[in-house]
Amino acid sequence: MEPQLPTIKNVFVNETDDDDPPALSSHALAALKEFLEEQRQSLANHETAENGEGTLEPESEVALVTEDWRLSQFWYDPETARTLSQEVLSLCSHSNYKVACIACPTLYAYLKKIDPNISVQLLEYDKRFEQYGSDFTFYDYNQPEDLPLELKHTYQVVIADPPYLVR
Repeated sequence: MEPQLPTIKNVFVNETDDDDPPALSSHALAALKEFLEEQRQSLANHETAENGEGTLEPESEVALVTEDWRLSQFWYDPETARTLSQEVLSLCSHSNYKVACIACPTLYAYLKKIDPNISVQLLEYDKRFEQYGSDFTFYDYNQPEDLPLELKHTYQVVIADPPYLVR
């Protein structure tokens, strides 16, 4: 059974009547419909695939929690995630480098999918990623130096993709 997402009514903005409830412009309504369709597709495409060599098949993806646009979360598409993963893995190929993924859970998930033995830590604000156990560390980019002591000066490869937020 497919999850039910909210339905959108086509409501136009009437600029002359301020007592009406807020309404979306036709452009905002179209963008919202597109977003909801992407969410519906994302939920439908939740399965993953892997070939026998530990690399991802072109059409495969990893499972992540749903993006939360209120936290300015937008996951990498599979091609971007695979490309970044391969670059990180090439940096670590002849050493035991430790990797820190700051605010990029898609990259973390792809790295672990491709190489489950890689030493990688996810530093992330969204506590839903606590499901990764000891690989997860709560991180607030507003206090960038507020890290557990054991994480400081530990990583040779650091990838950061903080959210873009306007105050």
